[in-house]
Amino acid sequence: MMEIFNEASQTLQNKWMKDWIKQGNKIMGYYCSYIPEELMDALNIMPIRLRPVGVRDTGLADAYMSLLNCTYARCMLNIALEDKLNFLEGIVGYNSCDHVRRMYDNLKWKVKLPFYHFLSVPHHGDEAAIKWFHKEILNFKSHLEDHFKRKIEDTALTRAIKDYNEFRTLIQQLYDMRKVEEPVITGEEAMKVNLASVSMRKSQINEYLKKFLEECKDRQGISGRIRLMIAGGQLDNPEYIKIIENLGGLVVTDFNCFGTRYFTGLVKENGDPYLELARRYLLKIPCPRMIDEITGHKTRFEHIKRLIKEYSVDGVIFQKIIMCDFHAGENYLFTQELDELGVPTIDLEREYMLSGIGQFKTRMQAFMEILT
Repeated sequence: MMEIFNEASQTLQNKWMKDWIKQGNKIMGYYCSYIPEELMDALNIMPIRLRPVGVRDTGLADAYMSLLNCTYARCMLNIALEDKLNFLEGIVGYNSCDHVRRMYDNLKWKVKLPFYHFLSVPHHGDEAAIKWFHKEILNFKSHLEDHFKRKIEDTALTRAIKDYNEFRTLIQQLYDMRKVEEPVITGEEAMKVNLASVSMRKSQINEYLKKFLEECKDRQGISGRIRLMIAGGQLDNPEYIKIIENLGGLVVTDFNCFGTRYFTGLVKENGDPYLELARRYLLKIPCPRMIDEITGHKTRFEHIKRLIKEYSVDGVIFQKIIMCDFHAGENYLFTQELDELGVPTIDLEREYMLSGIGQFKTRMQAFMEILT
């Protein structure tokens, strides 16, 4: 199964997407774990999370965005300006951070796709915010229906919600295998599974996950490694995890938007499905854009502490892309708070592209020497 996960995660447009298009179906791109994918899936549209896989420079994007914008945003715009997003029917964006918002503006201006939708996601998780987001989801539903000239049927949405809930349950089972004293999968493998899950339909990844879970039962456990958590900003390159694990570490869990912040939390399967979608997406493990008492920093710190305990973490690696405002502040607070609890941490900056490997290895070696 790992060959399938590896193939699905390493390219912008994998064979599952190409086969889907050949069958006359549509693909919609989106940028963040706050986008309710179930609505697109219910219309038989494949939602994929857009990643600028393979970009090595941002020369085209730099004509439209500042060097003070993060390299994820510039890499994504660059790959679009190279006309590599022409397989998409459209893109769904939202008010995440200023970098991604400006990237979305440039995409809409420069890349002519049939469909664009901007989802306004609240920064709070109280009942008033949930009601607001409920209306935003209904607006998204209407826009999809108007564009594709067909309705989202209740039965189709119910099926999509069940598929996504099944995925979340299966991937949690995989993560549970990393809690034990001798985990049977590496952090690099877990990241590839997560990346594959946002690069094909959930009904497909669910079948692969079931087979992989069975395969893992016959694996020999991994022992004698330093147990690490990796947390912070967007991280979707397994090479970073591979470097850490080649140095003697084992990433047993994460606090990332391609990991626990993506799949934790189910959608309630009775009641108004649109309201329950709003509730789940606003109240899932939050990222630093969320600022109220319900979903703010204290809530995120409680999740961090829970994961450290459940996965028997020896040390936490905080990382962020250079110029990421949200995670710069959040990672600083986390390192101070965990230091008071006696949990070793390291705070790393990096570019979106794989670079500065020598310095990265040196700092990781020094950190793991502290932990031994």
